[in-house]
Amino acid sequence: MRSLRPFLLIPLFGLLLTGCNIYRVNVQQGNVVTTKELAELHPGMDQLQVRTILGSPLLQDPWHPDQWVYVYSLKPAYGTLEVRKIYVLFDKDGKLLGVQGDVKAAAATATTAS
Repeated sequence: MRSLRPFLLIPLFGLLLTGCNIYRVNVQQGNVVTTKELAELHPGMDQLQVRTILGSPLLQDPWHPDQWVYVYSLKPAYGTLEVRKIYVLFDKDGKLLGVQGDVKAAAATATTAS
């Protein structure tokens, strides 16, 4: 009878462990750009003013120096991945032309050039 005791305890521990959930965290990466920050942008601003409002861009393409890319991703613990990309466009003199990408409707004023 002694040799059957471990075999009876294994299913009991298995049932106890099935009630435990694995804790998952939300994972945020990139630049968080709010609609309030986007509303502060207006054409004609220089690159330093834009960098002061939005922060440094996540990507700055060497072949397109007048285009900054702000990327934000959120992976909820139990949900689908959300990715936002915002492109800030400048002219050759470094003045803001407009904003494209996943811009929310609240900030879709004169600064958006979709």
